[in-house]
Amino acid sequence: MSRRHQSKLPKLNRDSNSRKSLFREQLKSLIEHGKLTTTVTKAKIIKRLFDKLAAKATEGTLTSRRNVSATLGSPKSANRLIDAIIPVMGGRKSGFTTIQKVSVQKGDATSIATLSLMAMPPVLEKKVVEKKVKAAPVKEAKKVVKKDK
Repeated sequence: MSRRHQSKLPKLNRDSNSRKSLFREQLKSLIEHGKLTTTVTKAKIIKRLFDKLAAKATEGTLTSRRNVSATLGSPKSANRLIDAIIPVMGGRKSGFTTIQKVSVQKGDATSIATLSLMAMPPVLEKKVVEKKVKAAPVKEAKKVVKKDK
């Protein structure tokens, strides 16, 4: 079997498990908030990974939903991607995200970028459930009876 050349992701000074964990958490953050501020190198990697994930999610089948959920490690994020974000994107096959350079870090002069979705989904309203608070039973004060001598 031959190897695909130049298919390697940057190592980012991490071992493979922590690198995968970093990418997974940043993908979940991007799906949840719609944008992500990170270094340019990480943003480029997350853009590649998100585009592949979104391409899988456009199928909308149960299998693709399970694959996306397994990649993200969160069914909630997978459902939000498939049910809320992908329909807003329209008929896109690629180019789901955009990178904009924002600033430079003061300590090590690393370029900082904002990775954001091309089309923002509407904000999903959280249902606020009012809990009925039971009134605590009022304890009556004990009457002090003084005995006369």
